[in-house]
Amino acid sequence: MAESQVAALGDDGIPIAQASGPGARWWSIDIHAHSPASFDYGGLSDVANTGEKPTYKEWIQAYLDAGVDGIVVTDHNTHEGIDQAREALSELMAENDDLPPLVIFPGVELTVTGGTHVLAIFDPGCPAETVNQVLTLCQYRGTRGDSNQTANVTVSDAAKVVHDNGGLFVPAHADGPQGVFGIDQRDLLALKEHPAVHAVEVIEEAGVELAERHGWVGLIGSDAHHLSSDSHTGSGPAKAPGTHVTLVKAETLDLHGLRLAITDATESIQRHVMGYMDPNEVEHGHIDAIEILHNGTTETLRFGPWMNCLIGGRGVGKSTVIELLRLALGRTEELPPGVARDLARFMPAGDADERWWDESTRITVQYTRDGRPLRVTWLGSEPGRSTIEVWDGSEWEEQAGRAFDRTPIRVFSQKQIYELATRTQSFLTILDDMPEIRRAEWDEEIDSLELQFKAERNKLRQLLAESEKADRIRGELEQVQGRLRHLEELRASDQYRELETLENQLRQSAVADERAAEIEGLASDQARTLRGLTTDALKVDGYAGRSAKLARAADLLEEASGLLGESRTEWESGDTRQQWQSRVSELNAWLGEQGGSSRATPDQTRRDREREAELQAELRTVENSDERRAAQQDVIDGILDAIVKKRRELFERRQAFVKSLSASDGSLTKVEVFHQGDVGSLGGVLRELLNCPDSFDSAFARDGFASFLTGEPKNPKFPDRVVGFKTKLTELAEQGNSSEIGAAVTVDARFYSRLARADTFDMVTGIMLWFPDDLVSVRYRTQESGNFVPVDRGSPGQKTAALLTVILQMGTDPLLLDQPEDDLENKLIRHLAVETLKSIKRKRQLIVSTHNANVVVTSGAENVLVVQHGDDVPSVEAAGTLQQAAVKDNVCEILEGGEDAIKTRYQRLVGSLS
Repeated sequence: MAESQVAALGDDGIPIAQASGPGARWWSIDIHAHSPASFDYGGLSDVANTGEKPTYKEWIQAYLDAGVDGIVVTDHNTHEGIDQAREALSELMAENDDLPPLVIFPGVELTVTGGTHVLAIFDPGCPAETVNQVLTLCQYRGTRGDSNQTANVTVSDAAKVVHDNGGLFVPAHADGPQGVFGIDQRDLLALKEHPAVHAVEVIEEAGVELAERHGWVGLIGSDAHHLSSDSHTGSGPAKAPGTHVTLVKAETLDLHGLRLAITDATESIQRHVMGYMDPNEVEHGHIDAIEILHNGTTETLRFGPWMNCLIGGRGVGKSTVIELLRLALGRTEELPPGVARDLARFMPAGDADERWWDESTRITVQYTRDGRPLRVTWLGSEPGRSTIEVWDGSEWEEQAGRAFDRTPIRVFSQKQIYELATRTQSFLTILDDMPEIRRAEWDEEIDSLELQFKAERNKLRQLLAESEKADRIRGELEQVQGRLRHLEELRASDQYRELETLENQLRQSAVADERAAEIEGLASDQARTLRGLTTDALKVDGYAGRSAKLARAADLLEEASGLLGESRTEWESGDTRQQWQSRVSELNAWLGEQGGSSRATPDQTRRDREREAELQAELRTVENSDERRAAQQDVIDGILDAIVKKRRELFERRQAFVKSLSASDGSLTKVEVFHQGDVGSLGGVLRELLNCPDSFDSAFARDGFASFLTGEPKNPKFPDRVVGFKTKLTELAEQGNSSEIGAAVTVDARFYSRLARADTFDMVTGIMLWFPDDLVSVRYRTQESGNFVPVDRGSPGQKTAALLTVILQMGTDPLLLDQPEDDLENKLIRHLAVETLKSIKRKRQLIVSTHNANVVVTSGAENVLVVQHGDDVPSVEAAGTLQQAAVKDNVCEILEGGEDAIKTRYQRLVGSLS
């Protein structure tokens, strides 16, 4: 027995079972349980067992051990086991407080004329005597507990008696021995039209289909006559407590709940033989409750893990509840700007004069995730954040992180869905939120790759600059080396050697002449100085020798000076120097004719040699730039390939996910994703890539640059077209109006001036990293046999209904919808939205604010909260399922206009007056 139920006592003290959480849950019930009161219990079927039988406490304990929630005591033609079973259960409960509840329905397996077996099921609170009265009214006069004697009524008569006495009539093992499928076909046809027959017990799956053809719901019970499978006798699957059960979805396990379940069997009835997966197990995260404290008033709304509907008149606060959940769980930033303006009073940064909340407001949301209770608290005094706590088994412990991440939900109002429907591509945002897409992980990976790509492109930029520098160095080096090589060739000639000799002679003679002239003047000056050294004071006998020698030295200096002057005059007046100069001129002229230069002096040669060495050293620092540039380009190409693969990986994840949305043949919507197909806003993208945010509209129109991206975006080969288009864009960035695009599209010259001023390298990098996003296509059909129609061609209401249908199927996080049916045709709600609600609510929690009866009733909401207006906070008038009179009456009045209105519509539309 699942943990989500509790034991309670009815007004008469009889144990009942009800869900511990709000709304409906699944209950297992054996609708055909024989007790020791049946004459054949413990032995062969329909053969009296004279041996020992188990006690009633042992019998009840067997069902408790099997985890069954309820049993219908259906002994053969007797009521005698009912009270004994009740008494045994009471004793067991008194002995063990921890026993799970077991609901005992009084009933009987009645044998009617022809030997046909039928079951009569009564409410758990019904006295056993009621069963005895039914047996009497059906004119059963045989042995109680015996199956071989019959009542004196037909199947149809017995059905009326059971119905009139408040019971549920269910023909037993209809597809087996003594079953109604074996009676006369005329009687079976009459029974098909009987107003009191709505369900039958069937053994085989084929019997379910046969029952459905008769308009009946197939149930199953064990018909067990033994405590365990080991002691089972006879053919067929072993029958024992827990082996054959019917699962019933209801708020309280009673006859009313069973009746309601039968009215919507597809939604609320399951048959199981020999075990099943407990449908009460909840794997998805869900909101358990919201507590709102505002202006001193506190109100708590509790939610079940499946489908919850908020109903009530206009303006009572249903939407307020949805928006407060959005606010507390950090989802307000998801709102489109237009919708955010309409909901400004629920925004954390809302204007104080407009906002619904104030600094004293507190919102507490209880949330279960991965089986752990979480608590999120939002305070009006700190509207930009919420605190998160987790229950550790004894106390609440504060946690790090954001409510956005720790308590994930999706919230959509009708206006949000409508905006999404008008901009289908924005659907990608919702799609990428799905865990299967792993978008956050992908973003990190693609960002890392793009950063690597840009870094390696910048290295390439440096290598390109080095390559240009190498070209310049090589050019200058070739010039210097050419000059040196030519000079070496000339130096090997007789003329050059003669020129060198003559230039050397001229140079050395000039130096000698200059130096001799200096000495000439110096000797004359020194002679005069020597003569002035012998003064009158020194003309004495002791100094005479010295004075004579000084005079002699002066004479020699004067003679030397004269000799030097004489030789200078002779040299300057002679022809030798002029002949040398003339010959040098002739040889320089010859050298010029050979491509040499008269300035190719040893100093020039030395400087050329030094420059050669410098240039060779510089060249070594940038040598192999071409090879390194090619290697770098390989690195860049490898990263770009990785980016392309990563982009395709995202597409494949998206594609796989949307295929799962349309996996069934009966799907009413079809979502497809096409790789790199979103080119609807290409003009704006090109403006950004070419750094031209304004002006030149014609260039960015559809017949401008964008026209060069041709092909069908839904074609699998369209990404190849994108590659070619990016190549042409690169040429446009690098070559301007001489490129293919530039030559074909007439654009004001100012555009190319702006293009020329831009950083072309960075622009090309941006073009290389640009890829169109994937294209989303949503199609729908209004009937299962209809053709799929693109949502773009639908009316606003059709678009919204189709997109709502898709959104409902996406993910397992709680989904909150605020009046999704607004502005939608009821037909679309019924065929698209409601059918989808029914199919997905087992996988995710739904909280829907609605005015539409189809959403509440047809989709089988497990929990309905009737919201009423409060002075400060919306309050709950009633909550639960249609089993609760207050809930049913409000659903009838608020959504349908009252019971009389329903009856009138029924009579006028589908009744028999026609």
